[in-house]
Amino acid sequence: MTAIEGGGKREIARIRSIYCSPGNRALIGRRAKEAGMSFSRFMVLCALHGAEADDDEGPRLVLSEDEQRILYERVALLDRCNEALLSRLPGTEISALGALAFLIREARAGSDDESGDGS
Repeated sequence: MTAIEGGGKREIARIRSIYCSPGNRALIGRRAKEAGMSFSRFMVLCALHGAEADDDEGPRLVLSEDEQRILYERVALLDRCNEALLSRLPGTEISALGALAFLIREARAGSDDESGDGS
């Protein structure tokens, strides 16, 4: 057992068991290794995610700064596309989305007429 320093008090680390499938054990082990942590440390930080950890590291972010920036840029692009689809087309009262919906309805109606169902 190892001693853990905490707030001027020495605590003895105790062994705790978890039950999981071999596949989950392997996945947790890979993720711990990728994070540069022992299996136990990784499990403790996962369990305490959002709670105050016993060191100054704090909770780890799920996404890196680069991944967060990329995600933000892509969401911003989706927002601009959404705004463009919902904006009125110049000189009309119809949006680009409304125009697309009209074209789809017309295309479907045209393909029904060409199917030769006798109507």
